[in-house]
Amino acid sequence: MSNDLAPHLDLAACVDHLRDLIRIPSVNPPEGGPDLAAGRDPRGAETAAARYCAGVLGDAGIAAEVIEITPGRGSCFARLRAGGPATEPPLILLSHLDVVPVEAGAWSRDPFGAEMIDGVVWGRGAVDMKDMVAMELGIMLALRKLGADLRRDVIFAAVADEEAGGTHGAQALVGAHPDLFADASGRFAAAALNEVGGYSVTLGANRYYTIQVAEKGIAWTRLRVSGTPGHGSMPHRDNAALKLAAAIGALDADQAARPARVHPVVAGFLEAIGLDEVARTAAIDPAAAAAALERLVPDPVLRRSIDAMLRDTVTPTVLRAGSKVNVLAGTGEAELDIRTLPGTDQAALLAHLAGVTGEAATVETVVTLPAVEWPADAEIVSHMRTALKAADPDGVPVPMMITPGTDAKALATLGIPCYGFAPLRLEPDFPFLSLFHGHDERVPVSALAFGLPVLADVVARYAVR
Repeated sequence: MSNDLAPHLDLAACVDHLRDLIRIPSVNPPEGGPDLAAGRDPRGAETAAARYCAGVLGDAGIAAEVIEITPGRGSCFARLRAGGPATEPPLILLSHLDVVPVEAGAWSRDPFGAEMIDGVVWGRGAVDMKDMVAMELGIMLALRKLGADLRRDVIFAAVADEEAGGTHGAQALVGAHPDLFADASGRFAAAALNEVGGYSVTLGANRYYTIQVAEKGIAWTRLRVSGTPGHGSMPHRDNAALKLAAAIGALDADQAARPARVHPVVAGFLEAIGLDEVARTAAIDPAAAAAALERLVPDPVLRRSIDAMLRDTVTPTVLRAGSKVNVLAGTGEAELDIRTLPGTDQAALLAHLAGVTGEAATVETVVTLPAVEWPADAEIVSHMRTALKAADPDGVPVPMMITPGTDAKALATLGIPCYGFAPLRLEPDFPFLSLFHGHDERVPVSALAFGLPVLADVVARYAVR
């Protein structure tokens, strides 16, 4: 039996599924209400998206279940089973159903309208990551149509709550239902395919395809200060707003002075894409490295991404102090998005930050998740390289580390390698990286037309006899 899935792939249906999923306002946190979802009610929307996936799979004869660790926060699981006496551990097609909030007034289009404009699908989740959900649905359907003779189970897992660390999604599921990620013999999956990697980056005349083999750790942290409230017309220095501003200023200065550390995966990535000068100088001459990055990388978002690969980052993202213009603030609070390189001692970094902010502030972690890294020479990575070269002989596949975090951290607790590979061929001027959590999120259908068969090729090579 042929293992060629291409004749069984349906691009039009894949695009329809993406648009249908975008129309479901699965904003995280759902309790944030319509203000975070362009006037829609996001409560229960993750379950609605999970049920949509289960319905698509069920209509094709693939049994699927919706699991709610928390009511309204549903995840969808389905499985195509391997046949024959000699099977191998499963492959997981992993994705998440939740999306981040929107500021509707800043969008050019309805964030949940899923409009198709000149061959581009617009809407929250178009790149993060309902495009991957739609492609993985398409591959499950193609495997079913082919009647593929599988040498390993293929598990579809579209989960809730990735954007907030997976407490109601992957983290909880691996703890409560580890069997979902294993075969009938209890063997956990040999690999999972996940978001972020696989997209093309053009530098000069060269096109590169990123294969995610590592990601930074997370330490979401809350900083608090207190002061003495009073009338705003009689100012004093024990003002929580001033203390909060001082603490944030100290953190900013500390970040600006933070030394670079070039992880081997990052060094290889930079050398492969022609930025070996940055790799050589980052740790010993930061100014020279910054100048080289400015000179060689025109895209400012890509420059920021590369710079964040070179060091731990501490970023204030939410600030709160005071409740009324004529009242001195008695308390202040900041939320910090901290991302750590593999090998960083997160506890030591947090202790350092407590010293930076001084006795006037307390530093308390809310969510800590480790960095993860997987072998770049694994069998499934070789299949990614082969599939990409077959689809684009001029493209160069390169392993990389991403700066965000994903549900790979949850699967890592089961020992499951999780590779980022959502392949998309993008035009050089398409602002892909800026669309993650940004305004006017969108994806070209041409990118899906490239990515769907490439992803299917990898799955077929790895899972079909």
